[in-house]
Amino acid sequence: MRTHPIITWRNMDHSPAVDSIVNERIEALDKFHPNIIGCTVVIDAPQKRRVTGRGFDVRVQLEIPGPNLNVARHVRHGHAADDVIRAVNAAFTALEGRLKAKREVIGGVHVKHHPPELHGEIVELEDELGWGHLRADDGREVYFQRDSLVSGDWETLEIGDRLRFRERDGEKGAFATDVAVMART
Repeated sequence: MRTHPIITWRNMDHSPAVDSIVNERIEALDKFHPNIIGCTVVIDAPQKRRVTGRGFDVRVQLEIPGPNLNVARHVRHGHAADDVIRAVNAAFTALEGRLKAKREVIGGVHVKHHPPELHGEIVELEDELGWGHLRADDGREVYFQRDSLVSGDWETLEIGDRLRFRERDGEKGAFATDVAVMART
């Protein structure tokens, strides 16, 4: 960040503990956008009295190249000490989401990253249970299932059939998605 952040307190006393949380959250923003110019945070406790609890508004303006990002969050329940921290965290979480989305937009076009398309052949097939293994051209075995087949008919698949697929990582290892039959060998 090129300039020091500005933290403004309105209608309430300054809190070093909340200041510390705000500064930690501002420092964490650098991992979402490398060119942050400045940040302004306004923590406000509106004057309107409520029967239970006190509400808080947190507004964050992030100065970055291009249009600035502005986020506002309002919390109106619970204890006052919890609410101000909850409002700060909600505002910064929303800002992080906006920065992630902005990072995916390059030159005004939304960029969606897909895994590369790979090729391989079926080495094991369990017709009744609807799953199998295929060997990618680089020699790795990858699991696939009936639901991942996008072209071709499951009942006509045979060991040795060539497939086109995209590989993803799962909890139990690699699996194939967008599986399509290419040609019989």
